[in-house]
Amino acid sequence: MKRKLIVKIVLILGIVFLILAPILGYTTDKLVLLDQKPIVINEDSEDGLQKSFAFPFSLESHQKISIEFSVYYANVSATLKIFGRGFYDQRYSLNSSPTGLTGLDFVYSQFVWGQSPSTYTGSDNERTFLYDEDGYWYIEFAGDTSGDYLISIPGSYVIVVYGDNNGPPSDTTVSFNLVVKIDGPGDFLEELFYYIGAGVIGLLVLFISYSYYKKFKGGR
Repeated sequence: MKRKLIVKIVLILGIVFLILAPILGYTTDKLVLLDQKPIVINEDSEDGLQKSFAFPFSLESHQKISIEFSVYYANVSATLKIFGRGFYDQRYSLNSSPTGLTGLDFVYSQFVWGQSPSTYTGSDNERTFLYDEDGYWYIEFAGDTSGDYLISIPGSYVIVVYGDNNGPPSDTTVSFNLVVKIDGPGDFLEELFYYIGAGVIGLLVLFISYSYYKKFKGGR
């Protein structure tokens, strides 16, 4: 009776691991690094990096970030670039204007509310979201690109956003939305739990088969 209970518990554990595998894979596929709506800066952010918005992050091998980028109010335009951390720190100390700096390449596509993803996709080193646009820019970055494909270059980077307000002279703020996600351990956890679940059930089958074999052999 005790052996049957153990067999049932082990079988249930194996099934639980198999059920959890895709759930964990999905829920940990992307980790949110930043989700802020809106972020407010001044339009003099175009004049120097010390006034621009900056968000540092790091990438490991074969890891990428995903960015959703749009402006918050009408009459506002904002530009996003990504720099290597060392380059950014050097230029920040000089308070260089971000408009004159060349960012690193990423891939992008435009998502418009109520429509399927736009075919207007490609690679670039900057993206500007204009006040009369709808939806948001979807950006993926892994270090560099080759055509429209990502190249993985591990390291430390900085997302920089600066902008302009075309509204009344009294309003000089630039408001934009930014969501940054990074590849999580989803694939690893999903595969690990599948292996554990399948392994547990496989060992249980071998144990039951061996028990019947011993019983059959003893009966002879």
